Amino acid sequence: MNRKLPWHALICRVINDLTPASRRRRTVVSIAVGVALCLVTLGLWLTFAGRREEGRGQQAREIELEVTSEAGQVQSINWRYPDDEYQIHNVSDRPGGPVKTPWSQRIDVKATRGPINLNVVHDPDSTGATCQILVNGKVVEEQSGPFPHCMITVQRAFPAS
Repeated sequence: MNRKLPWHALICRVINDLTPASRRRRTVVSIAVGVALCLVTLGLWLTFAGRREEGRGQQAREIELEVTSEAGQVQSINWRYPDDEYQIHNVSDRPGGPVKTPWSQRIDVKATRGPINLNVVHDPDSTGATCQILVNGKVVEEQSGPFPHCMITVQRAFPAS
């Protein structure tokens, strides 16, 4: 059952009838077309991979953390957020001493998920303190008392448009 199909015979005849010069030319053209296709594919992949990363929070968005107190000071302030793997940032004007209020801190958030926490310990003899988290100047989270704790997720702070 070694029958050759007509199309197979035609292809074999065309290949065998080519001169060495035309074979080289055809080989060079084939390689050039293959390289061009690879470069176009790589360019498209890089373009779309870059766009996909832009949508993953690569552009920083600003959040402002604020603490106020009628006493003009609190015992301590600390905050955490996902961009630095939730490292605790302790705030104090001097080690072990009170922090003057009003206090604020702006942070750039690139993460797309996770909580942002702001904790305040106030002097128990005073009326308390207030913590706020603001996005674009708008209060998105607020707590008051002797130990106010503000928490918001990045998803809630920056909802998808």
